[in-house]
Amino acid sequence: MNRLAFIIDDSAVNIAVARLLLQRMGWTVEDFPSAIPMLERLGQIQPAFMLLDISMPDMGGEEACRRVRSNPAWEDVRIIAYTAHALEDERQRYLVSGFDDIVTKPVTLGSLAAAVGTAPPPPETAT
Repeated sequence: MNRLAFIIDDSAVNIAVARLLLQRMGWTVEDFPSAIPMLERLGQIQPAFMLLDISMPDMGGEEACRRVRSNPAWEDVRIIAYTAHALEDERQRYLVSGFDDIVTKPVTLGSLAAAVGTAPPPPETAT
C-alpha cells in the first residue's frame, strides 16, 4: 500500500506544518518548493496523493494539476488543492479543473484527516 504523500508549496512554514500533521497520521512525506521538481520526481515515484499549492511563482498549482492529469500514468494520484483561496467560486473552479479535494490554509489535523485519512498500515515483514 502506498504511504507516500507529496507537499508542493513555496512556503517553508506551510510545508513544515503539513509535514508534521501528515507524519502524525502515518504518512511518509516528500516536499518540494515548486511544481517543477515535483513533476520530475513524479516520473520516478508516485505518491498516494499530493497537497498542491495554488499560488507559486514558477508554475501555479492549476497548471501543475493539468500536467499531472494529462499523463495517464499518473491518473491514480489524488491531487488536493492546498490553498488560502477558499471562496466558493474558487473551490468549484479547482474541482472542475481536476483537483480531487481542497484543503484550506491554515491547515488543521481535522481538515487533513477529512481529505486524506490516515496512512495504510506498513506492510508486515516476514520473520
